Amino acid sequence: MSSINPYFTFNYSQPEEYRFSHDSVFLARQVFELMTPEEIQNIKGLDLCSGCGIIGLDFIFHCQKEWGKTPRSFDFLEVQDVYRSHFVENVTRLGQVASSLQFVNQNYTALQNSENAGKYDLILCNPPYFFADKGTLSPSEFKNRCRFFIDSGFAELLLGISASLAENGKAYLLLRDLSEHGWHSLEEAKSILKGTLHIELLGDIRGTHFVCLSSAKKF
Repeated sequence: MSSINPYFTFNYSQPEEYRFSHDSVFLARQVFELMTPEEIQNIKGLDLCSGCGIIGLDFIFHCQKEWGKTPRSFDFLEVQDVYRSHFVENVTRLGQVASSLQFVNQNYTALQNSENAGKYDLILCNPPYFFADKGTLSPSEFKNRCRFFIDSGFAELLLGISASLAENGKAYLLLRDLSEHGWHSLEEAKSILKGTLHIELLGDIRGTHFVCLSSAKKF
C-alpha cells in the first residue's frame, strides 16, 4: 500500500510530541470500503486505543461524505487523558454529524466489565505494536504509552474486544509481528482467544496485518 493517503479528510489536532501514523487513516478507509450504508446506520462503534480519535472520526467522515449516513454512536476509548482536548477539537473540525460521539478515558481492561458485555457492533483499533521487554523505551512516558503495551497487555486487549463485541459485530485491527523476537501476532491472538472469536487476515497495511475478528458461532 502507498504511504500517501489519497483520501484526505481534515487537519487533525494532535500532540506535537507524538503524531499519528498513516496506518490509522488507511485502516479507517479500508473498513469503510468493506461496509454498506445499511450496515452502519444503527450501529454502536468503538475506536479502541483512540488517541485523538483519528480512526473513528475518519471512518465517520467517509460515511457522512459518501453516504450521508453515520453510525448511531461512537465511543473513543483512550487511557491517556492528554488526548481529550485534541479529540474535542477534532469533533469540531469534523463538523455536524448525527452520531453521538464520546471520549472515554479508561483502560481497555474496562471492556471486560459486565456493563460493556456485547456493547459494540463495530470496533476499530490500531493498538501499540511493541512490548517493554522487546524494545527500547523513550525518556517520554507519554510516547512509551502510545507505542508500547504498558498500561495493559496484548491479551487484555483481545479479551476486552471479545467481551464487548456484539454477537454479530466485527472488530478490525492492525497487528504487527515482532519477527526479530520470535513473536507472531496472529499465532498469539489465536492462543489467547481460544476459538471464542474467528480471526481472518484480510490483507496488509504498510507491513502490518489487517485483521477482522468476528463471532466464532458463524464458522
